[in-house]
Amino acid sequence: MAKFSIGEQVDNVADDHEGGTIVAVFPTVDGKFRYAVDTEGYGTLKFFTEEKLVVHSGKAGVRP
Repeated sequence: MAKFSIGEQVDNVADDHEGGTIVAVFPTVDGKFRYAVDTEGYGTLKFFTEEKLVVHSGKAGVRP
């Protein structure tokens, strides 16, 4: 079962917490998952393994 689902906001932990929205989930032949993420500010899709993503905290950049 996939850890993330379509529409979920995520951050890439390997690249300075670049974030985006999951738009597709692909199972791999070895039973893992890859995710197509619509990255914010780039207008492109990037593909990530499950290990490189975390749920977006929503706290980054928020000012009191």
